[in-house]
Amino acid sequence: MGLQSIHGQMPATIAQSSVIALESLRKALFGEPVLCQYQTPLNCQEGVANGVIVGGNLSILVSQLVSVCDVDFTNKILFLEDVGEYYYTIDRMTYALDRAGKLSKLKGLIVGGFTNLKDNPIPFGFTVQQIISERVKKYNYPVAYDFPAGHLNDNRALIFGAQYEFTVNKEVENDCFTVKLNCQNS
Repeated sequence: MGLQSIHGQMPATIAQSSVIALESLRKALFGEPVLCQYQTPLNCQEGVANGVIVGGNLSILVSQLVSVCDVDFTNKILFLEDVGEYYYTIDRMTYALDRAGKLSKLKGLIVGGFTNLKDNPIPFGFTVQQIISERVKKYNYPVAYDFPAGHLNDNRALIFGAQYEFTVNKEVENDCFTVKLNCQNS
């Protein structure tokens, strides 16, 4: 529809929100520069991308495939999060996105909070990072895990439809990755 929207804290969760999350929401609402930088020990894919952020809840995105609400992922930076899913359904949904050609057209991928996940009595055996990494390792774009957004107390605001610069760098001295996401317009 050509409109920007904010993925951030909801009124019902403000009391439990981190100060940083609330400040990012305030900045997004008032058109101030929104920057998020953090470090993660998870094995990310390095790179730099510039593009519009799209995405949100993995289950919702997959349910919209081949419908009038299907999201165009071409040359976009995709943000994913989910809550309350089984590991095997995350595996199945990421396969569906890949088979639909959605993951091959990205400029970058940001993986946020996957919370309250469930497993079967016989464990699935893979983490969310391992599942997604297996899908995207063949693509040459930056991928970051552990982004502080989703169903979390530290749910940093993202402006879907806004232009961002996304950088993922390996920090050799402390064996982690530095992730920087800078909104170029709001």
